[in-house]
Amino acid sequence: MVLDSKKLDYYERKYERNPLEDITKYISNKWTLHILRDLFLGKSHFNEFKVNRPSLDNKSLSRCLKTMQENDLIYKTNDGDDSKNTQYFLTQKGKSFNKVFYELLLFAIDNDIDNEHYSEHAKKELREIYKEILRID
Repeated sequence: MVLDSKKLDYYERKYERNPLEDITKYISNKWTLHILRDLFLGKSHFNEFKVNRPSLDNKSLSRCLKTMQENDLIYKTNDGDDSKNTQYFLTQKGKSFNKVFYELLLFAIDNDIDNEHYSEHAKKELREIYKEILRID
């Protein structure tokens, strides 16, 4: 089967959409995938997303969370006037990102730069851990 780029170009012009550009709006921020992972792990408070990330400042985190809300990946709740009661949760769309996220993680694990970081045993364990966290069947 020969791939036909003219057909793809036709559909992208017809619908004025490029799926690759669409997906980058979800994951183009440096911190989005980190925050998604934290949300899948059950973290929900602003300061929890900053743990072990000294280069993540409040302004960058706020901007990232706002963009994720605008993209309908997360929603925000606040019980009362205290900002410490603000929590973030995955929307259905955010939860559906689990399979895409899992495949990205597998790619990173399986293509470990210089094959230095993970033993085969560690790779297997990481695959299973992420499978459980992301609720992959």
